[in-house]
Amino acid sequence: MSTLTLNSKTSLTLSVRQWVASHPFIAYFLLAFGGTWLLDLPIVLGRDGLGLLPYRMPFILYAAIFLAGSYAGPTLAALLVTATLEGKAGVHRFLRRYGQWRVGVRWYLVILVGYPLFSLGLVSLGLGGVPLQALRTHWIPLFTLYLPALLIFPAIINWGEEAGWRGFAQTRLQIEYGALKTSLLVGFAHGVWHLPVFLLVEGPAAMGPLHPWVFARNTLDIMLITIIWTWLFNRAQGSILIASLSHAAWNATQAWIGAMVPNLPKQVGSVSLNDIATLLFFVIALIIILATKGRLGYQPAAKNAQGGLP
Repeated sequence: MSTLTLNSKTSLTLSVRQWVASHPFIAYFLLAFGGTWLLDLPIVLGRDGLGLLPYRMPFILYAAIFLAGSYAGPTLAALLVTATLEGKAGVHRFLRRYGQWRVGVRWYLVILVGYPLFSLGLVSLGLGGVPLQALRTHWIPLFTLYLPALLIFPAIINWGEEAGWRGFAQTRLQIEYGALKTSLLVGFAHGVWHLPVFLLVEGPAAMGPLHPWVFARNTLDIMLITIIWTWLFNRAQGSILIASLSHAAWNATQAWIGAMVPNLPKQVGSVSLNDIATLLFFVIALIIILATKGRLGYQPAAKNAQGGLP
């Protein structure tokens, strides 16, 4: 290989690093979306999705690609941009936040108890005492379904998402734009990032066929939930562990409620449970915003204590 070729590659690499260092947030979002969407593309184009290609993805490969997508997107993007900005030392500080568990018992209680109580209250609004009666006779899934889902699967997917959305994007953007504005931006991006699953019509990740209003409301819900998650994340000192457990608890709770009330209706009279959920998200988010005066637990003076920052 000629010296000219080596110099050209070195120059290109240096130019890319300089661009990423100058535009870290743009770089992060491009890598987060690109890494996930490129991996999901074969499933979306096949018969599990848009049907443009004549194959159906084997389940094992489907699950592996979907799982890898969360790490090849948000996590890889966070690591690459952090490495560019801070080098190996910054990456090590960032990774240590995965094991940042000394944040106070109350936040673990919020995760373990708060989400089940919220979901139980939500479905009780539409079904009266049915969910409470079901809990008395079907309490075992709380241990056989909720806890495994919280700690194993789909929790593994959430570990891939939260390192990027909370661990990198929320942590750094709120320094410049504040916690509330950043939450709305990150929540919107996180919602749009889910687009591939709304293009899937078969398989465990499918949420399609795509209906614009359903996709838009899901994005709105994620924006509202992000405000709640940001408050919890900031109060837990920027712990990626807590962010991941919080996200996993929400998904695990939905699986638990579905198992406890298998014939859960989507509509109660003229109001859907999704509409009630969106309203409750809004109320809780508004309470947190008012109670924290929009700071959502963020303390600028403590930002240097969070790993992955200079």
